[in-house]
Amino acid sequence: MRKYAALVASVALNSFLEGARSRFFTMFAVFAFTAVYASVLAGVMAVDQEERLLGDFGLLLTELTTLAYLLFNASSSLLREAETKTIYLVFSRPVPRSAYLAGKLAGALLTGAMMLLLMGAVHLSLLHFRGFGLPPFYGWALAGIFLKLCVIVSFAFFVSLFSTSAVSTLVISAIMWTLGHFAAEARFLAEEAAGFQGALLGLLINLVPNLQLFNARDAAGAAAALPAAALLPAAAWTLACYFAGLWLLSRKEF
Repeated sequence: MRKYAALVASVALNSFLEGARSRFFTMFAVFAFTAVYASVLAGVMAVDQEERLLGDFGLLLTELTTLAYLLFNASSSLLREAETKTIYLVFSRPVPRSAYLAGKLAGALLTGAMMLLLMGAVHLSLLHFRGFGLPPFYGWALAGIFLKLCVIVSFAFFVSLFSTSAVSTLVISAIMWTLGHFAAEARFLAEEAAGFQGALLGLLINLVPNLQLFNARDAAGAAAALPAAALLPAAAWTLACYFAGLWLLSRKEF
């Protein structure tokens, strides 16, 4: 068990270091810091709602920037290693495919966690500069964003194992992320629809994660209840995508 955990940690650390050294990480980090600073300029125009706008806008930009980088990384990581034959070298050693996939996923999420912490620190510094304190829901908001990333990044790794290109994986994952924010509305439409179409729509909607569960920004006062309500579905989706991806990986000839 210790040897297996060490293999997962080794793959995760290597994946994390690759992401941290990547030019794309630098590009997205610079973009994120610039975008968060732009939220301060936007907040100046909000007058009485400046604090709320700065908090919400900064968190939204942090989420979108981290999401964009991680989706790009997840959609291209396995394909790139297959094209460069690196994955053949990995599997020529006693590395189980389950440990390899778990390590890649853990490394991507570790990179995402680091990006969230860095951008959150910059965002809070800008809020402090404008004379505002720590928003009461800020920690829960970052936790909710991370749970979203767990769901979508694991889904992107799964899609990359049957997709023909990184672009198609990126597009499919982005569509899933968008649909996940309208899952509640879609379920309402499915309930209103009658007959076979309503039943089919309801079945398809159940295959889409409800990402609104993780939006602490929309539940400021009740944000303390968010982790308990969201942790189980996030873990279920992440594990389901992991095991589905592992099944696909086991069928590939490396």
